[in-house]
Amino acid sequence: MSGNPSSDKEPSGLRPLPSVNMALLPTELRARRTRRLVVGAVVGAVVLGALLLWVARSVIPQTWDWVENRLGNQDAKLAAHLGMPEDVAPGDADGGVEEDLTEEQELALARSRPNARYETLFGGVPSFRGALLNAGLEAEECAAIEQALQHIVDFRRCRPEHKLIVERDETASLKRFEYHPSPTEFVEVTRSEDGVFRAEQIRVKVERTPIARAASVETSIGDGLVGLGLPAGLATFFVEAFEGQINFALQARKGDVFRIIVDEERVDGEFLRYGRVHALEYDGQRTGKMQAFYYQAGNSQGQFYDDTGRAMQGGWLRTPLRYDRLSSRYNPRRFHPILKRTMPHLGVDYAAATGTPVWAAADGRVTFAGRKGPNGNLVVIRHGGGFETAYAHLHRIKGGIRRGTSVRQRELIGFVGSTGRSTGPHLHFGLKKYTRSLDPLKELNGPGLRMATRALPAYKDAVGDWQAQLGDIENVPKLVAGADEPLVEQVDEIMD
Repeated sequence: MSGNPSSDKEPSGLRPLPSVNMALLPTELRARRTRRLVVGAVVGAVVLGALLLWVARSVIPQTWDWVENRLGNQDAKLAAHLGMPEDVAPGDADGGVEEDLTEEQELALARSRPNARYETLFGGVPSFRGALLNAGLEAEECAAIEQALQHIVDFRRCRPEHKLIVERDETASLKRFEYHPSPTEFVEVTRSEDGVFRAEQIRVKVERTPIARAASVETSIGDGLVGLGLPAGLATFFVEAFEGQINFALQARKGDVFRIIVDEERVDGEFLRYGRVHALEYDGQRTGKMQAFYYQAGNSQGQFYDDTGRAMQGGWLRTPLRYDRLSSRYNPRRFHPILKRTMPHLGVDYAAATGTPVWAAADGRVTFAGRKGPNGNLVVIRHGGGFETAYAHLHRIKGGIRRGTSVRQRELIGFVGSTGRSTGPHLHFGLKKYTRSLDPLKELNGPGLRMATRALPAYKDAVGDWQAQLGDIENVPKLVAGADEPLVEQVDEIMD
């Protein structure tokens, strides 16, 4: 057979057509192995997932139930060994694990439980509704309480220290709410059978016990009172009672002796404050012995009387408030503490806490009530005989006090403040006769009126009791003559 022998051989570098029995190249082998591994991994994952799902649904719950039963049996055995009732045995009612709660969550949970009773403070919130919400009440409960209180409580006068008490019934529904603005009274809101909340104002019983004390004057009556454990502010009662007979700024001397009977007030055995002053005695080197007794006859206004039944105060109040100290006197040539120049101080400044009541010094008619420049809130009253009094720097003027209003002696006209040109809370008290300024401390005095005849017998009996108690005070200092110089009042701050 003729032909080219080389034509029967395949060309160099070319692969023949694939054959069934022909071996694969290395790259193809690797690709096939990779596909097999991927398929195997997917199948294994599916099988493993199915196995885990079966374990989660069957084996774990059975094992957990077995553990819980064993622990429950141990708790029950321990409770029985300790003699504990079953209802207080350890563990939750559902056998689960109690979750940790925040302090706020625990408080909210405790307040929402049946028969819960708790108290909280009003706090620094700007509204009564905010205080109720902070106390754990629901919005509809807040609305019901506010509606019940709207004609009893002035929500504008709420203070952070006021107390709220909430009580729930066996269904955790609001049963009672109490608002305590002071230790001596509170407002109670209760739910009636028809579901309506009703409010009632309740006064707390105050226990009053008269106590009698005595001391000598070293620097001032106030310091002597403090030495007895009494507040220095009680010294203003001496000034008020004896203002027509004693000028303490000029006549008080070191070594003088004073006595006082005052009520100690308590609520549920806890000390509350000192209350009514019943009797005062001042035995001085320049004044002699003087006594004053507080008494209220019938519906008349209570005041201090001497032992014969004559009022200690005349037609004027020399001091129209109970003050802490006399901070600046009448002085036509005083150096002004703010303006830094000499200008007249035509009145007397009485330092007192903001909100201290201010009274009319005598009967009269209001000629001005409002804001007036450096005087701040000012009230001016015209009296008989051409007299006029002024009350400046008031925190606020009592409602109803306006031009043309008639006022009686000791009627409330406003409250001490520091409005206008002032360096601190005080009352500037001025006095004029026609257009001429006068010193109130020198001008306002005079004898008082005698008590009504029909009230004298009961008054004399009361005076006898108070005089006996004054005489029974133990360890009373003896009147000792000291340096014949008036006591100097400390002026801590001069106020305009």
